[in-house]
Amino acid sequence: MARPNTPDRINPDGPKTIKMKRACNGCGSLLGDVTEQEMAAGINGRPLPDVRRECPTCAPTAPEPKCQPTTIYAGDTYCLYQECDHDPVGRYCTEVREETVCNTHSRFVQAEDDFGELVHGEPWPCKQQEAAA
Repeated sequence: MARPNTPDRINPDGPKTIKMKRACNGCGSLLGDVTEQEMAAGINGRPLPDVRRECPTCAPTAPEPKCQPTTIYAGDTYCLYQECDHDPVGRYCTEVREETVCNTHSRFVQAEDDFGELVHGEPWPCKQQEAAA
């Protein structure tokens, strides 16, 4: 399925409004609008997903996207927002833990507060790649 490709528009008062575009990470061709998940990854410093299979030029020879580990912080919402009454250890309290998930097969969205939110976490090491083989 092709991505939407929102055209730039000139506003009545003069400035231009644009929608951020995604380029193929193989050849650099523009594929269309970025997705919510890609935007969340970029804002939060996670790697962008491999989109070569969406590209008309690269798709025929594109390999299956590799699994990539990424570290997340998990715990009670108040602890993650540093609004709890627990003892802090560094930036977070003792109730927050680090976990590793597969960035390729997990789903993140950008929350209103600028923190990426994990909607589905695929554990690391990832078993998805093995199942596809």
